[in-house]
Amino acid sequence: MSTQTKIFHYLVFLFIPVLIACISVGCNGKSSPSTPYDLPFSPTPTQIVHVFGSVMVSVVDKNLAVKGVTVLAIPPSGSATYSGPTTTTGIVTFNPPYLELGNWTFVVPQQNGFPFAPSTITMPVSVANEQANFNSAGATIQLTPSVPSAYSSTNGGVFVYGLSYNQPGNLLVPVKLTLSSMPNNWSGTSSPTTLGYSGSVTGAVTITGASCVDSSPSFSVTGVDMEPTPYPRANSTPQTISKNFTSTVTVTWNTTGLNEDFCNNGNPIGIVYGNLTVSSSSACSPRVNVSLNAGDCCYSQFQTPNGNISGANCGGGSIGFGTGSYSCTTLSGVTWGTLTCTFNGKSNTVNVPTSGSVQILSATY
Repeated sequence: MSTQTKIFHYLVFLFIPVLIACISVGCNGKSSPSTPYDLPFSPTPTQIVHVFGSVMVSVVDKNLAVKGVTVLAIPPSGSATYSGPTTTTGIVTFNPPYLELGNWTFVVPQQNGFPFAPSTITMPVSVANEQANFNSAGATIQLTPSVPSAYSSTNGGVFVYGLSYNQPGNLLVPVKLTLSSMPNNWSGTSSPTTLGYSGSVTGAVTITGASCVDSSPSFSVTGVDMEPTPYPRANSTPQTISKNFTSTVTVTWNTTGLNEDFCNNGNPIGIVYGNLTVSSSSACSPRVNVSLNAGDCCYSQFQTPNGNISGANCGGGSIGFGTGSYSCTTLSGVTWGTLTCTFNGKSNTVNVPTSGSVQILSATY
């Protein structure tokens, strides 16, 4: 075979595979990608930046550092929860292997020996030694007066006041609501009895006058810590339910007879018999106090169905009377003596009459 024939065969051998490849790709000279276009690209991993150092948390209540309360610290990734108690300075220091930059969450959980509700702070941390501060601040209780806040008869009524408990601080303290004392036949309840598990909560106070009421009640609401010892966290402004009518109490004496006697020393004793009457209008079970002042201590006495006492100026006191009429006797020396009546802060004194009637006291309220 000649040399030219060999070269021809060799070129044909090379041309045939190229021709086949050209036909398979359309002879456009482009090759297929090694990775198909319809497969997703892998995202580039985000680097978590680490800073080495500590982060601190302070707990203050009633303007005092709180010692021994457990605090939790959670990094942005939530990969761990660190826990520790506050020291005498009220501060706990956390030293994780590294500080993740971003929003940390700090929690004071509810725990025995402390009055706090679960409280949370979310704070960005960008450098070492940053500090989150829990503080209870100054809580307040506000009452929204009932409309109308007045009653018109001794039948009383029911009055509902709106209540709000606000905590401007981020250290939450639940309280138990207590009401101040009120006049007879007035009572109060709160709903709920315990509140304060968030910064601003509402409730209600119901004041009820039942049976017979004739005095205007003034009251206030106090929020008291439940543990470890009762502490008045907040007080409301005092509220008064007005009275739209007048009550009257009148006390009279009517002489029915006279007598006299003598002491062992010969001094005369004046004896007066009479009726003591207590009457009232729009009043509820009024009770007056009456005492006798005698001119001579010798044998002086105030004799009544409710008991007998010596004259007030001889060491005796007073006797209480409700509405009704009472047959009484006064024994006094030298003079016929005087009667003193007191009721609802008002007092009056009259001479014991030897005949007829006398008004000892008339009080309105």
